[in-house]
Amino acid sequence: MKAIGIDLDSDVIKLCIMSKNKDLISMKSLDVRDIPNSDVKKIYMPYKDTFLITSALDASDVMIKGTDFHVKNSFFIKKAIKFHEESITTLDADKIITATINLKNESKLKIFITTKELLIKHLSSLKHINIDPDRVTSISQALIRFVNFYFKDIKNSFLVHISKSKTTCILMKDNQPIKTYSIKIGTNKLLNSNEDEKRSKNSKIDISKLNNKSKLKTHLNHLKKEIEKSFIYFCKSEEEKHPLIITGDISSFSNISEFLQNDKVTKIIKNPFLEKKVEYKKFAICIGLSLDALKKDSLSLQFRKQEFTPNKKIENIGKKTLFLTLVILVFCFLINLGSNHLLKEKESFLQQRLNFVINSENSYLGIQKKDVFNNFYADLKAFEKKLEIENKNFPYILNTPSVSETLNWLNNHEYLKDAEITSFNYVLEKFPTAFTKNDPYLAKIDIEIKTKKPALARSFYDSLSKGQGLVNLSHKISWKTKDDSYRAAFYLKNTKNLK
Repeated sequence: MKAIGIDLDSDVIKLCIMSKNKDLISMKSLDVRDIPNSDVKKIYMPYKDTFLITSALDASDVMIKGTDFHVKNSFFIKKAIKFHEESITTLDADKIITATINLKNESKLKIFITTKELLIKHLSSLKHINIDPDRVTSISQALIRFVNFYFKDIKNSFLVHISKSKTTCILMKDNQPIKTYSIKIGTNKLLNSNEDEKRSKNSKIDISKLNNKSKLKTHLNHLKKEIEKSFIYFCKSEEEKHPLIITGDISSFSNISEFLQNDKVTKIIKNPFLEKKVEYKKFAICIGLSLDALKKDSLSLQFRKQEFTPNKKIENIGKKTLFLTLVILVFCFLINLGSNHLLKEKESFLQQRLNFVINSENSYLGIQKKDVFNNFYADLKAFEKKLEIENKNFPYILNTPSVSETLNWLNNHEYLKDAEITSFNYVLEKFPTAFTKNDPYLAKIDIEIKTKKPALARSFYDSLSKGQGLVNLSHKISWKTKDDSYRAAFYLKNTKNLK
């Protein structure tokens, strides 16, 4: 992935392309009036890698607000941030866009606010030259990124960026923009006011040697005064002072940093590398935008959200959703295919077992008939029906509750939960034999229980007397009491009567 920072400065578009390793690949400056709609894209479209385009709103178009924030529970953080965003300004919530940075270590929120109208205007100016940025941040944030990259040890400073149409002043504290101020004086106005511009077009203008009555010196003095005012506004305490870092389109001037120094500035900070690569200062915003896109961390801003979400992001979400849907469909198809295969194998195995049982029965009974097997479920249903018919006339299948079923019923009986079963006896008093095939099964239960609650024992006896559960009322029920022990004798119902 490559990051592209785009800065629209007056009638010039500055563009910087940076690799994911933060290596500068290209920096270009083009006159917007001379650019056909497709030319800007030709600068970066040849790269086969994916690219992320970032642009920035003017510092004067973004309001910065700070507030304390002590919410630590991740479940409430989003709701709490949204509440602060809505309450921190009196502007209509439907007309603004906010981007918030949560400074967890400082327990503070940094809220950046712009209007939808300004964002639409910014996007329209880029659309005019056929650019649709993936991210829109603030110039103040871009310059902070630039300073953090080339001045790693500097956390607090005054930043001054002189572009063609304006000068942007920023107070940076703890690597964060605190206040910003824009001055409508840029290099275009300064150079146009130089009487000797034509003669010294290719040479630097030494500010220290300018005539105090010259128009250029007047504009420079005005710019210096405005910058000093902004610093006083930033730091109202006389004791608070900070170093100064100057960037921008200042290659036409020499000694400009020293000229702009004032009482609020402790010193002017220069980077030896940037002093050799003066062009980097000119593209400071573009470079900062590329760095911000590559970092894409909790300190990054994004104003393109809600109805301003980039088309590329919407398309990517659509593609990912489609891909995920296809993966799920393929996965379900494979599961269905595997399940059907396993089911067929199980059916085949059961069909073989069923065939074996039927053939074994026919062989044992001496039946010469050869069965034809077609469908497992039809064959199984026919075999079950045959067994059901045969079992009706077969007396040797127990049709009264078994011992385990009876014990299970007694253990779960509502009146025996607090009682102890001290004795249990299950006896088949009658059952069919080879000589008495028509005799029914008759099971008798003798049970002794022990409980300190006579009421429970009485309730148990009442339930027996009413024929509840497995009790057969057609036979005698006996009940004997001795101290806290109770003995009962009763007969079990036929299983057909339980259904």
